[in-house]
Amino acid sequence: MSCISRPRRSRPTPQNLAFFVRVGRNDHKELLDLIATGENGIFGFVIDAQNVDRHRELITEARNRNYDLVLDPKTQPMGFVGGHTDTLAVLPWAMGRHHNVVDFDGAAGRTRAAQIVAMAVSNGFTQVLGPTHLLNGPNDPWLRRDITMMRWTADEIARSGADIDLIYSLAVPMEVLRRSGERQALIDAISDAPCSAIWLKIENFGDDATGEKTAAYIEACRAFHARGLPIVGDHVGGLPGIGALAFGAIGGVAHGVTIQQSFKAGTWRRPSKSAGGGPSWRVYLPQLDMLLKPSKAEVLLAVSPRIRARCGCRDTHCCPHGLRDMIGRPARHAMYQRAREIEMLSGTPQTMRATRYLDERVRRVSDDVAAIAAVTGLDEDLQKSLSKKQGEISRFRQAVAHFAESSPSKTIALAPPRRAASGEQRP
Repeated sequence: MSCISRPRRSRPTPQNLAFFVRVGRNDHKELLDLIATGENGIFGFVIDAQNVDRHRELITEARNRNYDLVLDPKTQPMGFVGGHTDTLAVLPWAMGRHHNVVDFDGAAGRTRAAQIVAMAVSNGFTQVLGPTHLLNGPNDPWLRRDITMMRWTADEIARSGADIDLIYSLAVPMEVLRRSGERQALIDAISDAPCSAIWLKIENFGDDATGEKTAAYIEACRAFHARGLPIVGDHVGGLPGIGALAFGAIGGVAHGVTIQQSFKAGTWRRPSKSAGGGPSWRVYLPQLDMLLKPSKAEVLLAVSPRIRARCGCRDTHCCPHGLRDMIGRPARHAMYQRAREIEMLSGTPQTMRATRYLDERVRRVSDDVAAIAAVTGLDEDLQKSLSKKQGEISRFRQAVAHFAESSPSKTIALAPPRRAASGEQRP
């Protein structure tokens, strides 16, 4: 395939917090429709390597409209027996089994780096997630291989002459990130790895995180600021993700279309089983910080006019036909709403972001969940879900408010600059 030509660009000082969308197998049509409306709250799209051909139209249109395109080579799941699937096995750098550390040694590693870069170049990608792996700590044997692979990948990009940025995808369990000694050892180890940004992919952290865990994540992310590179929270959504942005811990988030908003690798560690259909889209209720199956959302919104007034989408730019579009086109609704949430923070002075987040997001969600949970006529499952959410958000609110008072930050994460055809940032 021929490389899609594009103008060289400069990277201005970042102004806005970044939002990258991880594109699932069946997301491309909805995202094409969204960007056709001029959506500019999204910085770019992360495309899984096995879906490049399937997402050809989205790739072409996104390039034409100056979105970043990030190639995920999927080396992280391919390093586990349960992560190595038939669809990944067809990639040029795959094998008939899951990868082992020695598969990235010497000439074999250089070849894999070249194959990844060749796919990125021939398909017009603007960034590549480096071929790294999920680590169990700073002594994991994958770490040195990953750093070497980052160098070889950077060499291949330079050799190609393509204008492609290389991202270090650091994937570790939350328990490792919490431990300051191990965290600093990882930061020191990757300090000589070539990259233009660091994406933190933290196992057992995401949109379902408690307030205590969110505070620990924010504190840990601050340690990466010294590297002087943009920091993105990968597979991070919901109030925890928005909170990490508000507190300046990260400069951007990346997550899927109503899925992949937290990272759990348990299935990678077990032999894969034949699965049914893929995950379906869910309906995002920002007032409740909840994602519900369309059938459940429809039932909830039908309970009373009070609930419809609080939770129904009334933004005609998002859902022109109101509830019908909100339920019928949940992918568009979710991405549009998340983009507006991040833009709201971007338009707020940094010194006021945490306060605004606590007052206008966390407190309001807490109040709305309590109000909806008190409505009579809810079915048993919804009542249980809302009661559980009410307790969780109350504890979340207390923990994050205490963190804001007790742990002010002295540094702010850099945000990835928005791609533009000229030296000017897009409005």
